[in-house]
Amino acid sequence: MSGDSGNIKNPGWYTGGLAGAMAPGAGNVYYVNGGSDGPVVDTNDGLTPATPKQLLQSAIDLCVSNNNDYVIVLNYGGNARAVESWPVLLNKDQVHIIGVGDVAQKWPVVSVAAPAAGDTAAAAIRVTGNRVEIAGLELGGGDTAGCLELRTQWGANIHDCFFGVTGDGVGRDGIHVPATFDAAYLTVWGCRFGASITRDGIRIDTQATRGMLGVSGYPSNFFDLVPGIGINIVGPVNLAGIFDNRFALNDDGTGEAITIAAGASGGFVDGNVAGSANADPGNEPYVDTGNASFSGLNYKGITATNLT
Repeated sequence: MSGDSGNIKNPGWYTGGLAGAMAPGAGNVYYVNGGSDGPVVDTNDGLTPATPKQLLQSAIDLCVSNNNDYVIVLNYGGNARAVESWPVLLNKDQVHIIGVGDVAQKWPVVSVAAPAAGDTAAAAIRVTGNRVEIAGLELGGGDTAGCLELRTQWGANIHDCFFGVTGDGVGRDGIHVPATFDAAYLTVWGCRFGASITRDGIRIDTQATRGMLGVSGYPSNFFDLVPGIGINIVGPVNLAGIFDNRFALNDDGTGEAITIAAGASGGFVDGNVAGSANADPGNEPYVDTGNASFSGLNYKGITATNLT
């Protein structure tokens, strides 16, 4: 349930962009600026854009579970990376983390500072809270970690984020659900996954019960030359669907767009398009090893295809 806000949210705050980012019943609003134009200490109250917290974790710690609180990330860079503890823990329920990035760029880059020299097993953000939202950020993890890691939780809404699009957003996987965890109702839309991640775009090792990877009628996820598999369903996952994703294939490998392992069900797989070097891919980009999913209309290049 949403609660009363301790902030004075005057009209000027809303006309500054919050009206388009906040859902009805919003609770408290906290601001973060970990960039070069932000504070070099973490002693501000975070209640206004002029008095932001330095660290993302500090702003999350101010939030109250189930209060529908918002963390607005104005900028993020070296001032915060040098002193943030990785991973940042999104461990409160019904909290929204919204960056100021637009469709062309994600100015706040929440990224492990130097994976080769630091904690290579740390994601940028680890989610254990329920009904959370993350949007408008570029995220980067360590050499052996996803950029964004989701552990047992319910109802994460991830949208309008970059993973591996620039060299700042490195990581092994873009979005990762590790073994033994269930990110139930995980929903991902409008995100970009690029060549700076070293393995898969979205990788689910165990379960994301009734999750939606791409949502019909919403902006598509775009997988651009991801080195591994765009959407890799490794475990016995029972998804609701994989819809309307776009894949620019890296090397035209079999199953390079979507691979669904035996024992898993991808639900309904429909509206996806995979292309390779101005031609139809020579290998089948969509593979359902166990043949347990429902195939709609998908394309490899300009040719309609089923899951194989």
